[in-house]
Amino acid sequence: MTNLHISVDPHGHATVSQLVQISEHCANRARLLMSLVNIVAAPGGFEHFCAYPESMRRDMLDLMRSVAEEQLPLIAALEEHATKSGYERGGQAAREVLVHEEQAANSALHYDAENQAAQLMIHH
Repeated sequence: MTNLHISVDPHGHATVSQLVQISEHCANRARLLMSLVNIVAAPGGFEHFCAYPESMRRDMLDLMRSVAEEQLPLIAALEEHATKSGYERGGQAAREVLVHEEQAANSALHYDAENQAAQLMIHH
């Protein structure tokens, strides 16, 4: 794990955090879950899994369950991040369009003003 940070509050509760792109974290956790499931789902895997001591089977199943349960809030966070990023990109694009339209309008006004002045000079 890179950029791992562990903090402990006065009550002895630890918070472990990792600075990583949410999409990368989701992909890594999904890959871990898929690997764990493939261990059991592979041909002969279930029989091999059943040969482990009961405590080891329970630990592996608990790990699979916790990784699977973790996916829902991660996916929700990823969707929220994607939505927010999309809105921000859309807002920036809209601002750029408004600036471009304003510049075009100013250019058109400047062009009209120059043409009117030139026409007035020609008529005199």
